[in-house]
Amino acid sequence: MATDPLVDSGSFRFGTKAETLEQLQSRLTEAIIPAFHYFSKAQWHASPAAVLDTIAERFGTAMLAVRSSAILEDGAKESMAGAFLSKLRIAGSDSSAIAKAIHDVVESMAGDDRDQVIVQLMAEDIAVSGVIMTYDIVNGAPYYCIDYDDETGRTDIVTGGNGINKGLFVYRYADPKMIRSSRVAGFLKLARTVEGVCDCPALDIEFGLDRSGRMYLFQVRRIALAHSWHPATERRVKRQLKFVETFVKECSLRRHNVLGKRTILAVMPDWNPAEIIGTTPHPLAASLYRELITNGVWCDARSAMGYRSVGDAELMLLINNHPYIDVRNSFNSFIPAGLPDGIGEKLVNAWLDRLEEHPELHDKVEFEIVPTCLDFCFDEEFASRYPNLLNKSEFRAYGASLRSLTRDCLQLGPESTLNGALASSQMLRDLKLSSVENAVHAYLARAALLIRLCRQHGTLPFATVARHAFIAEALLRSAARRGAWSPNRLGEFKRSVRTITSNMVAEYALVCQGARDRGEFLSIYGHLRPGTYEIASRRYDERDDLFQGEASSPTPNDSPHFDLTAQERSSLQELLTSAGLNVLSADELLAYARRAIAGREEVKFIFTRALSDALSALTRWGEAQGLSRDDLSYIEWPAIVRSLYEPVMDEVDRHYLDLSEAGRRSIDAAYMFRIGHIVSGVRDIYVATLNRSVPNFIGSGAVAGNTVELTADSAATVDVTNRIVCIENADPGFDWIFTRNPSGLITRFGGANSHMAIRCAEFGLPAAIGCGDQIYLRVVAVGRVELDCGQKILRPLHGE
Repeated sequence: MATDPLVDSGSFRFGTKAETLEQLQSRLTEAIIPAFHYFSKAQWHASPAAVLDTIAERFGTAMLAVRSSAILEDGAKESMAGAFLSKLRIAGSDSSAIAKAIHDVVESMAGDDRDQVIVQLMAEDIAVSGVIMTYDIVNGAPYYCIDYDDETGRTDIVTGGNGINKGLFVYRYADPKMIRSSRVAGFLKLARTVEGVCDCPALDIEFGLDRSGRMYLFQVRRIALAHSWHPATERRVKRQLKFVETFVKECSLRRHNVLGKRTILAVMPDWNPAEIIGTTPHPLAASLYRELITNGVWCDARSAMGYRSVGDAELMLLINNHPYIDVRNSFNSFIPAGLPDGIGEKLVNAWLDRLEEHPELHDKVEFEIVPTCLDFCFDEEFASRYPNLLNKSEFRAYGASLRSLTRDCLQLGPESTLNGALASSQMLRDLKLSSVENAVHAYLARAALLIRLCRQHGTLPFATVARHAFIAEALLRSAARRGAWSPNRLGEFKRSVRTITSNMVAEYALVCQGARDRGEFLSIYGHLRPGTYEIASRRYDERDDLFQGEASSPTPNDSPHFDLTAQERSSLQELLTSAGLNVLSADELLAYARRAIAGREEVKFIFTRALSDALSALTRWGEAQGLSRDDLSYIEWPAIVRSLYEPVMDEVDRHYLDLSEAGRRSIDAAYMFRIGHIVSGVRDIYVATLNRSVPNFIGSGAVAGNTVELTADSAATVDVTNRIVCIENADPGFDWIFTRNPSGLITRFGGANSHMAIRCAEFGLPAAIGCGDQIYLRVVAVGRVELDCGQKILRPLHGE
């Protein structure tokens, strides 16, 4: 029988969990294996008293762990990890508690009398506990995958999936100099030592580290999935990493008309692609996002508002199908036009440094890193964040530039960019097109037309209105920090802002209750889909499950009308005057904020209709060519639309199916590739830290209970009532959940101004938006959480 070098060891012989540890005990010097005693189920059943006597003699009154060591566990083909019971912190002085723990563990295993039970000393004073997979368990990519908990002092947090832990991926052949943490270097040394002792590279290792620096080994098993890994995976990743390293170095080279000595690549700043198209989008979605947003539209809108022009700089880069924002380009676009380059250079470099030092702020750059307008806390916060960065004259020049830009944006006269953008979007809203001729070419031509119009009268105005909404948000938040009104009053104001999708939620509930015509509803809202840029994501009017189940019509807010108190009005007016922003009154500032926030949602609704209709036309074109939605999703938009002006010189289905298959292979390769969500330099290619963001808590409400995770494919019949809903991103296509009375919302990606943040503020729903990988995955895994927005707490519920 052929052997697999990844899991079939030479001199070392794996046995049960206990037998493997017994072999390692005499061979391993890098870590302590806590003393243990093991016995079979048969021995326990034959003489439990004798077993208990041996345990008492061996361990006395020490704290013990009682664990399974079944014949079925830890095999080369199947691990059965977590299938059987473990009991921790059992007092050695309590023989009845030990007996019960052994009984419970025995009962959790299958009926084989050869199954074993391990009784082991508990490792005390643990500072860090974790798990190391010596390869990516899913596809065998050559990374050490390290998950660890350095907060609770418990040894079961990572393996139990019931806590929040840290994680990173380290390329197996990375230069040791890239490992900055001596602690992580110790974890890797242990893993490599165990690999050598076991003569087996594909291992699952559970470990601990106490507060005096002693390393403990709790368990070693072979990675059972190794037999299914493609043998070329390791070679592919090694080859691709060299290409990526060169690319990342070149990204930080100086660019014409772009300030800053380097760049940072990240998935969440600015036009956060992780939230909108995901971290590994299919080629069609990524290319449409580039066409509609990141190739010109994003910076054209800003330069029209008074920010620095960055020419044709591309905002989004793709690294092995993973989208990243070029943060240097983004930061350049937030500099006021006309500010001297010398000042701008200092600012961009300082902003990049702050992001590198505080990666948890990567989805909050407009509020925590870059001043994009002159808010009411500008002087104090700039001095605190960037002391001595600018001299007095430079700071005055920068402040004056921001003040002038902000004043221009706040004035809602004939030249207002906000009013102009809203007017432009109405042209797309009112667009009437003739029906498409039943011809293959006509459907693709219609899709191309809609994409062009969407760019001109949809995403370009949206980029402008969204920037105004950010300015409004910055001013209102800073007013709360200055004491002009309370955070609760700010929340009340936001709940009073009614948007177009508020109406949709109410009307959706009426349809479900039979009080509204389904056809009328779909004629207005039928274009919405959970994945705005994904052709495979079904529209509302293409789903049979949309109106199944009960739905209620939620009250968007408790006080739909909001008025400033006399004291608030006076305080806000004083802030506007002292900041030199007295081009409008306090009440006009709130009117501006309402117009920007509601306008952003309206323009998004308008442009997503055009985009959704374009995807529908493209679907019809694909059907005529023998291409499914899935096939199309793997082909880039430029490769599709090219056939409008350049004939395909082959059988059309063969041509596009070949492109689709190439796209599939490319995406499959991307899944094997691990790279950090923030890339500050070459090191982050080889040592990828998982994103652990600080959530954006919405409102001050609190809730605790069960979670339910939804995806773009989830049926609308999923029961979310009185549950905390978990979704990856904040897309309008999920708005149906608000009719089902969820108790809270948690998203993996998203910012304080994202679609779902606005929805939750409007409905007063407690929410944690943009939790990042680590927190989100653990919250979903544990199934019960506490969410307290007022105290800014999101944590698993234990012991229930």
